[in-house]
Amino acid sequence: MSSNVNVSRRMFLGAGAAATVGLATTGVGPTKAENAGAGEGKANTFLAPTYKSYFGHDVTSDAVHAGENSNCSSYPIYQGTTNHGAYTRGSNPTINSVEVKIKRLESAEFGIATACGMAAISQTLLTVLKPGSRMVLHRNVYGGTEMLVDGPLNELGIKCERINMTDLGELRTALKRKTAVVYFEVHSNPALNVVDVKEASALAHEAGAMVIVDNTWLTPYLIQPLALGADIVLHSATKYMMGHGNGLGGIVCGSKRLMKRIESNRGVFGGIMAPMNAFLLHQGLKTLPMRMERHCANAMLVATFLQSHPKVARVHYPGLAGDPGHRVARKQVRGFGGMLGFEMKKSPGVARHVKLCRPWTSLGDVQTLISHYGRRADWGIPDKYVRMSIGIEDPADIIADLKQALDKS
Repeated sequence: MSSNVNVSRRMFLGAGAAATVGLATTGVGPTKAENAGAGEGKANTFLAPTYKSYFGHDVTSDAVHAGENSNCSSYPIYQGTTNHGAYTRGSNPTINSVEVKIKRLESAEFGIATACGMAAISQTLLTVLKPGSRMVLHRNVYGGTEMLVDGPLNELGIKCERINMTDLGELRTALKRKTAVVYFEVHSNPALNVVDVKEASALAHEAGAMVIVDNTWLTPYLIQPLALGADIVLHSATKYMMGHGNGLGGIVCGSKRLMKRIESNRGVFGGIMAPMNAFLLHQGLKTLPMRMERHCANAMLVATFLQSHPKVARVHYPGLAGDPGHRVARKQVRGFGGMLGFEMKKSPGVARHVKLCRPWTSLGDVQTLISHYGRRADWGIPDKYVRMSIGIEDPADIIADLKQALDKS
């Protein structure tokens, strides 16, 4: 589709950017005032203000060069079950190299690569929790995590309490009982609730609890939970880090003391990343900063369009001024991510009619993905809810596809 929408990096980061496809003029980058509110750092960038390069470089340079072999254009794939005398379930040069890259981007002491996001989550929680432990978690998190909580953790006698963690008073009350772990996603999956990482971490630590944050949706480019007080940050690297829907992976980062415990159990559980997927993750991370800028900019344009559509009851996107999480989000991020949700007034069947977008449940891909959710009031998931992972296509094309799909819904 031909359009006049300028999709250059300059446009994404400029405060005066506008879409000219029937939308009102919409800024998609942070203003200087917004940058000031997010802490010190470069003007006109979505990069987390806490980012500190180990090498003294820009994040775009670190994403390309950290962990790489300086003699090769791409880090070699060590496919053998044994390499340099080490069995791959315990150590592998390709896997080790991508662990270096991600720990640099997260500003962590140590990084661990796992087979997928659920391997990262399950191996971490099964390491730090034991029968009789109690975990407090936000009331809506990734569905796989929900299954782990209600299944294996429950069967092991680990008590898990879901609360609305956007209400710090509710968290404070929950922490009056002995708690081992506080667990949440910065922007929750799927309802886009925003948790204040710094404040939640401080409350947890006062109560003697460890803080584990799933940073899949925002990535270290947009926020660094460790710098805000989290003890462990983990990712489904399958999503934005890989970025192209071509491999599975998980990442866990934190202090060397904690990570060594998880790394030891990874060898027992066997959930290590495949060498080929480590290679693909290297490639994805090299373009992560540019892709996240595009995801953020496109999502803001799509959210603005959906706000004005007569069939949409409400849009969930922290970048919108009227979103309940906007104030907290602005305090801790400059870019609001590529994920959004919306509630339909009647039929939620828009995913059946998309042509460019894909009706798939994954996220963080270069292509736009859309999926429906049923109402779960106790988990804070509204009725007729649609979640979207906004890709890097031309925003006018995404909006045109949504418009025709909404017209048929």
